[in-house]
Amino acid sequence: MTKTTSRNRLTAAGLTVVVLAGAGFGYGSYGSKAAAPKISPLPQVSVTTAERRSLPIKLDAQGHLVPLAQVDIRPQSTGTVRIIHFKEGDEVKAGQLLFTIDATDVEAQLARSQANVAQVEAQLDEAQRDLARTRELAKSRFYTTSAVDTAQSKVEALQGQYAAAQADVANTRVLVDHTRVTAPMNGLTGALAVHPGSLAQPSSTTPLVNVVQMDPIGVDFTLPEDALARLLAARAKGQLDVSAETVDGEHLSGKLVFVNNTVDTNSGTISLKASFPNARKRLWPGSFVKVHVVAGADDSAVTLPPQSLMQGPSGRFVYVVDDSGTVVSKAVSLLRIQDEVAVVDGLAGGERVISEGQGGVKPGAGVRVAGSDRAASGASR
Repeated sequence: MTKTTSRNRLTAAGLTVVVLAGAGFGYGSYGSKAAAPKISPLPQVSVTTAERRSLPIKLDAQGHLVPLAQVDIRPQSTGTVRIIHFKEGDEVKAGQLLFTIDATDVEAQLARSQANVAQVEAQLDEAQRDLARTRELAKSRFYTTSAVDTAQSKVEALQGQYAAAQADVANTRVLVDHTRVTAPMNGLTGALAVHPGSLAQPSSTTPLVNVVQMDPIGVDFTLPEDALARLLAARAKGQLDVSAETVDGEHLSGKLVFVNNTVDTNSGTISLKASFPNARKRLWPGSFVKVHVVAGADDSAVTLPPQSLMQGPSGRFVYVVDDSGTVVSKAVSLLRIQDEVAVVDGLAGGERVISEGQGGVKPGAGVRVAGSDRAASGASR
């Protein structure tokens, strides 16, 4: 073996030792890093305290305005419209003359009926005088008892005819009165369906005009059936307040006048109606208004910011941080949103509830409360 060959072998062996040593050093460093524990930072959250306080029970709804009274004006006799005594859209008073229908036929019939009454009355007067004479002569035995009976029967027959003739006159006067159509109540008239010269018929499906009561005016609205018990209890105690909000933000005070006798099983709501003064005609039938109902007060309402509530497969819940700093999930029921707070059932009040940062929170874990140097000590995950 030459010296050159020996030198090459030694060089190769030395390189092998250096490579193996370097590899061992790198492996040891990697193994040391992998073995170091990974620390997850606690999620930062904001908390609020569930507050128990006295709070008015406010119920809001969308309602639409309806007349409390509305009448379709129809003729009660057939005839031609002669005069219309108002303009469509006018406000009318009860008893005010609205239409005059041609009364030529019924006035002629009335004249005949009155003439018939006069004729029967004259015959009755004559028969009564004959009866009186017959009775006097019967006392002197110039007439028999049967003659008196005959005269009496004639008087009675004419009395019946006279009563019938008077009834006929009264009936004809009613027909004459039907040719004068008057307003049955105070209200606002709608669009006219006839004009002078139009034929008015009782059988027509279209009324001559309709009249609606404007003051007071009603509002139809609905509330969830779970609000019914509180509403009825407040009404019984005289603690029920109802108001309507106009489009310009004005609040009008009214009163509840109707609660339906059944709950709608399809929608789970109860129908109600309220009455509001409307002397200035601010409210118009058919339009919509906001209805606000105050049904007494809840002396032990538990309130939270609405964003504190979470929705899960089993319903609503909140995350509560207990005394040990551990997050606990609590099921709650949302009773209503009122004055920008959520009124809930399921909390006693005083609990620390997470209001922001719920996304990184898990039940049983710890959290870091914003604005506090102390982190909750629950188990990290």
